[in-house]
Amino acid sequence: ACGGTATGPDRAGWAVMGTKDPHRDVEYLGRAECWALLEQAKVGRLAVILDGTPVIFPVNHVAEWDAVLVRCDPGGKLAGLYEGAPVSYEIDELDPDGRGGWSVQAKGRAHPMHDPWDRDATPDPVADRRPRWVRIAVTDLTGRRLRRSAADAWVDDTGDFVVEAKLGPDWAGD
Repeated sequence: ACGGTATGPDRAGWAVMGTKDPHRDVEYLGRAECWALLEQAKVGRLAVILDGTPVIFPVNHVAEWDAVLVRCDPGGKLAGLYEGAPVSYEIDELDPDGRGGWSVQAKGRAHPMHDPWDRDATPDPVADRRPRWVRIAVTDLTGRRLRRSAADAWVDDTGDFVVEAKLGPDWAGD
C-alpha cells in the first residue's frame, strides 16, 4: 500500500501516506481516507481477466471492513470472478471545475459468496435482483488526490474544460 519514509517516496516509489509530492500537485491518501471514499462511492470499475484479456466493468459495491462486495448478474464478468482470481477495483471523481480530483484503487482476490445472508453489511439480494455477490479481499489499497491551480486550467473553443490536457499523464499514474 502507501508506504515510505518521512522524507518522501520509498525505494518502490510509493509516497508517505497523507503527504504531498513537492514536484507534482499530488497528495497520496492514507488508508483510512481511501476506505472512507470507498464507503461513500456507489459505483466503481471492476477489472477482471476474461479469456486472457483484461476487461473493465462498471459495478455497484459495498465497502466492508477489509473487503469490497460487488453484485453482478450470472455470466459475463462473473466468469472472471472465480475463487482467488486476481482483481482490481477503482473509484474516482473529478472536481466540477475540472482542475483536480481523486482516485482510489483496491487490488485483491475474488471470493464468490454463496450465502450473502450471513453478512450484515450486504444489501438485500432479493431487492437487488442480481443474485450473485463477490467479495474482494483487499490486499493493496492506494489513493491520490490531484489539484491544479487556476493557471493550469483552460477552456476549449466550446467553453468546456479540457480535462485530459490539464491533468494529462499525471492523472494516469506512473
